[in-house]
Amino acid sequence: MPTFDVRILGPLQVRSDGADIAVPRGNTAAVLAILLDEANAVVPLERLVHAVYGYDRPQDPETQIQNTIGVLRGKHALLRERIKTVGRAYKLVIDTLELDLLRCKAKDDQARRRKQEGDLAGAAASLREALAEWGGPALADLSGATVEAIRRRHDEYRLALLERRIDLDLDLERHDDLVEELRQIVAVHDTRQRYTAQLMRALHAGGRSVEALEAFEALRERLSDALGADPDPELKELHLQILRHEPQVHAEPSPPRLVPAMLPRANARFTGREDDLALLDGYLDAADGEAGLAVVTGMGGVGKTALAVRWAHRVAHRFPDGHLYFNLRGFDPLTPGADPGAVLGEALSVLGVESHRVPAGLDERIGLYRTVLAQRKVLVVLDNARDSAVARPLLPVAPGSFALVTSRGRLSGLDHTEGADTVPLDLLSDRDAWSLLVRRIGMNRALAEETAVRRIVASCARLPLALTLIGAWAAAHPRFSLASLASRLESTTNVFKVLSSPDLASDPRSVFACSYQELGGQAARAFRLFGLHPGPDLTVAAMASLMGATAAEAEAALAELAEVHLADQHREGRYTMHDLLRAYARERFTQEVPEDRRREASQRMLDYFVHSSNAADHLLTVHGGAPGLEPPGPGVVPEPVGDAAAAAAWFRAEYDVLLGLALRRMGSADDRRVWQLAWCLSEYMMGRNRSDDLRAVQTAALAAAERTGDGSGQVVSVGYLSAVAIQIGDQEGAAALLRRALALADANAEPWAKGFVYFGLCAQAGRGDDAAALAFARESVRSFREAGDEFWEYRALWAVGWHLAQLGELDEARECFDLLMAAASEPEVLPGIAYVHVGRGRVATHEGRYADALAHYDRASAMFAALELDLAVAFARELTGDARHAGGDPAHAQRDWRAAERVYLELGSPHELDRVRTKLAAL
Repeated sequence: MPTFDVRILGPLQVRSDGADIAVPRGNTAAVLAILLDEANAVVPLERLVHAVYGYDRPQDPETQIQNTIGVLRGKHALLRERIKTVGRAYKLVIDTLELDLLRCKAKDDQARRRKQEGDLAGAAASLREALAEWGGPALADLSGATVEAIRRRHDEYRLALLERRIDLDLDLERHDDLVEELRQIVAVHDTRQRYTAQLMRALHAGGRSVEALEAFEALRERLSDALGADPDPELKELHLQILRHEPQVHAEPSPPRLVPAMLPRANARFTGREDDLALLDGYLDAADGEAGLAVVTGMGGVGKTALAVRWAHRVAHRFPDGHLYFNLRGFDPLTPGADPGAVLGEALSVLGVESHRVPAGLDERIGLYRTVLAQRKVLVVLDNARDSAVARPLLPVAPGSFALVTSRGRLSGLDHTEGADTVPLDLLSDRDAWSLLVRRIGMNRALAEETAVRRIVASCARLPLALTLIGAWAAAHPRFSLASLASRLESTTNVFKVLSSPDLASDPRSVFACSYQELGGQAARAFRLFGLHPGPDLTVAAMASLMGATAAEAEAALAELAEVHLADQHREGRYTMHDLLRAYARERFTQEVPEDRRREASQRMLDYFVHSSNAADHLLTVHGGAPGLEPPGPGVVPEPVGDAAAAAAWFRAEYDVLLGLALRRMGSADDRRVWQLAWCLSEYMMGRNRSDDLRAVQTAALAAAERTGDGSGQVVSVGYLSAVAIQIGDQEGAAALLRRALALADANAEPWAKGFVYFGLCAQAGRGDDAAALAFARESVRSFREAGDEFWEYRALWAVGWHLAQLGELDEARECFDLLMAAASEPEVLPGIAYVHVGRGRVATHEGRYADALAHYDRASAMFAALELDLAVAFARELTGDARHAGGDPAHAQRDWRAAERVYLELGSPHELDRVRTKLAAL
């Protein structure tokens, strides 16, 4: 395995197996430096853009950064493997031993542990090893504002390490060895008072007090000349100690030990969440003396802060050294997010560190924060964190402490690098949502209008923020009818007017807007388009079609939405959105997207459903595809249904959406698509005996075909309406519709249309007249053959074979099924093969080969079940009973017929039900 050695504490250097990897200077090196500085953490694309370009951005800066990442990945296989794409962000994965900065910090942590254990010599040695990682100023060969900021931060860190190492050497009485080193350091950092204080201590401890006093006087003169300032009070105190000849002198007194109690007041009306509270209790118990960490994530308004504060008060007694609470304002509508350095300064102040002792650098503040918290058991609540990078510096590391972080983002970085436990906070349960509302309006009022309360809970979609606002409004208007309020919520076109609050931090629109405004361009576009989609959830391909983008771009956008809980991947590959969020998305879509773009997106969505339905239908039925369907238009990405099982799953998931689209009255320009969608749904509906749906869809399709003057389309719709009549046992209605279809076919003079009508006539006659059905089937074959549609020719040929078998013409029937098997096997058409087995089973039954018949029916039944064709499975089971009965096994035949009877009864198939009951009665 190749070795990887990367250095940023000095000139930027990347090596693999001892050989340098050339990194182009400029933006490429700057991006790599930023990723290395944030090693193993997710760095959002927007942060990279800001760091590299600032406010002077080129055209399409995100693409520029993405191209730069591509350049880095192209430099070496190791970089290609290590630079990961995480939604609209990047992460450079690297081991501690592979990066000098991580090695240095590991040695620093080791030094702190050794000091806590009393091993001062070991701590000093660890700090020497940490300092040995430096080869000069950080990123010494790079330039730019961001690089300069990184360099200053790390150089401050180096100086702080050096100060701590010298303090340890002083405590170890290595005074004589330190004097010359400190004189050189002071010569370089001549106004850094801490080094002069250390030099004074070393000189005084070595019996050279006069030189110590001279060092103080030299510093005082330098400060006066350079800054017009005096030495710090601590240094003056050290000077006085030396003047008084005190044997042990210290530059800084121990800070007072305060016990912070910063938790905000818990919500007195907090309701439910017992499972989530218990989960947090379990995480705390599992920490078992270690530094524990849990993250509560969820969408805006779901109650993360309320849960965190409630639990913190519940377990506060387990942290005798105090409780810290910081609102990091990651998604605050009124203020920008908190700066980790500023929060650390506040934390150190609360913990008793005097302001003049708080270091300037972030790393130094982190070090002091951890030092102050060492040996303490504290609870730290970090509320509303934007990302992992903001929260990470504030996490306590002392054993027995615990940190609880809340965020709309998933903060996967804390999971991966810090081992955080996660509490994904969902909507309230129906019971808890009801209880929350009742706590605001009172039990008597709730019981008096119980139905209205349930309607309000449903309208608020179990979101605590919405329920709290509505409950507060209802409580403030005790004489108002809850039923009227429920009706207003249900009928309003803008639910946010009802849910509005003068407090921006509690207004749902403002809460959602804070998350929405932080999205990248593609993710924001995906969010708006979510409001256009009619279904409860959607796939990556559906979003790609809505966006007119690639599947990869859509997946990245959806991943970003899921990361901040604006969408949820509730099942693999399927994304959903809370009802109130969807309402906000629709509002953004209407207000921010021009009408022509809205129309284009709507057209792409309809095309997606038509083409996806066509592909799925082709896999599930012996079907030739929607007539006249052109290839997908620009930006349309049909669902990649690879096999019959995937097609059945897609139809099952999208059925209600497809039904709604087929029945929705659209513009005249969409009539052709509506008819094609109805076509693609028909066989699926027939196979599952959804007669009412099929009638409604084909009625709408017939109207669309009439508006466009599509004669063939009218034939198909009338033909399918006749199929509905046949399924429900309305023979008279079926005959009338078939006569109408035949008249339309004659007027249209198209062979295919006639073949379709003959196929319908065959289906009707097959309910009792096999000879007539056979004649119609032969006519259907001839017409489809003339039209050149081999798919429908094969369907009609199967009917020929079936009715031949029923009439005892077994050799010719066998020839039909052999021909069909050859056609269905290459390429494999699962439904076609299944129906061939049905036909062969029927031939075998008539020939007395009952074992062969049962084998064919078993194979057919398994295939039908895989395709979720319950009616066909029941038919195969009925035929299995026929074969068993003919073979002298009436008991098992009865069992099979009873199984078929139950399905026919459940699906509402009167003709099939009568047929199998006649057989049962004959037993």
